[in-house]
Amino acid sequence: MILFCNFPVHAGVCEAGEIPVFSSSEEFKERPGFIRGLIQEEKAIWSSPLRLTKKDAVIWGSVIAGTVYLITADEAIYREVKRYQRRSGWVDSVSPWITRLGDGKIDAGIAGLLFAGGSIFKNEKMRRTAALVLKSIIHTGIVVQVFKHLSGRQRPCVDDGRDRWYGPCGIFKRYQKGRNAYYSSFPSGHTIVVWGTASVIAGEYRRPIIIPLICYSLATFTGLSRITEDRHWASDVFFGAFLGYTIGRFLVKNDSKYCTITPIIESDRIGVACTINF
Repeated sequence: MILFCNFPVHAGVCEAGEIPVFSSSEEFKERPGFIRGLIQEEKAIWSSPLRLTKKDAVIWGSVIAGTVYLITADEAIYREVKRYQRRSGWVDSVSPWITRLGDGKIDAGIAGLLFAGGSIFKNEKMRRTAALVLKSIIHTGIVVQVFKHLSGRQRPCVDDGRDRWYGPCGIFKRYQKGRNAYYSSFPSGHTIVVWGTASVIAGEYRRPIIIPLICYSLATFTGLSRITEDRHWASDVFFGAFLGYTIGRFLVKNDSKYCTITPIIESDRIGVACTINF
């Protein structure tokens, strides 16, 4: 929604298909700069456990319980996946390509395309989505590295599909020459990144429904490919997907409380345009 405030006349004008809202009970804040917003969001992410509601606690409890269950079954799940992969040649053909969607550089490229499209077509929503995708890549990258360094979990490819956890001590094993990233399995970095990107785009473009379906389908297949590529266990993928989805949804919801103030100086009027997302 866009409010044009001209002096001395005040008028409200909306984009096509949007409903004007002039309620004084609505409180919107001016959108902060990229870096300042990034810092505020990172603080909110790490302090979020202090603000858990009962509903949040149930969701997190269920996810943690599901992750623990998968951890106990990870070796068996991995063997079954590899057995299916050996019988199905198409997996080896598709997996190396789709797994690239979780590469941060690819997702940054998606953000770049969105920003370029928004700039060319004068579409503020596309530019805003590009910024959110970029923020999601940064936030998910920070969160996943903290978890990886604390867990020190061995990847399936290291010891013929045997699961081992070294905890924070795995940091030293991780940085041994020639063994980089062998002990950084939990959670999946590719999965958390792609699910963060998918949930941002799906949250910004809820209609048509095909967009969220495509986003979440690609994110799901990317996560599964991390198992077929021998890089992660099922629990790594499951927990990474949840973290990515949660961070992406948080960014979309958080951004909706901001408005963009743009000055207007023309020959017949002087004022500001206030763009509100809802």
